[in-house]
Amino acid sequence: MISQQKTMLKLVAVFLVPILLAWLVLKMGWFERGTLSHGEWLEPPVQLSDYPQGKWSIAQVVAKPCEQDCLQQFQLLSKAWMALGIAKQKTQRLALLTKAAALDEGSSLVEETQIAALSLANNQQQAWAQYDQRWLVVDPTGWVIMSYQPQQGYTQVKGLISDLQRLIKNSRYQ
Repeated sequence: MISQQKTMLKLVAVFLVPILLAWLVLKMGWFERGTLSHGEWLEPPVQLSDYPQGKWSIAQVVAKPCEQDCLQQFQLLSKAWMALGIAKQKTQRLALLTKAAALDEGSSLVEETQIAALSLANNQQQAWAQYDQRWLVVDPTGWVIMSYQPQQGYTQVKGLISDLQRLIKNSRYQ
């Protein structure tokens, strides 16, 4: 009889102890939620007008005339795009030009970097100034969903590559 009670207590403990431990971990704040992404998610995402739909994009916002550091970031952006491997067939590089940058840069930036350019709508100029010299991930329908700071070094570049590969792999747009 005592043997049966011990067995029953052990069986109950097998089910209750993990639940109690999980509750304790959550209650004491010992659990931190992890993320798989390396960039910053834009909340809420922003829709680009006149976006050429169909491909994912790695975009760089150019809010002022592009100087040496800006050109270096475009070169780094091109290297990151090349590092995508087979996924680069489903992506494109894009320069998002504000009105001030479009007047000075226009076609010279496109010729120098061989990156497509898109002028931002006049009603969006102020909103995009905060993303100057940042990389953005744009989905195939024109929604800007993630942001990266290439000034933070190669960890951001590697993060962009892995995030974009994961997004393309799990995308409905093939």
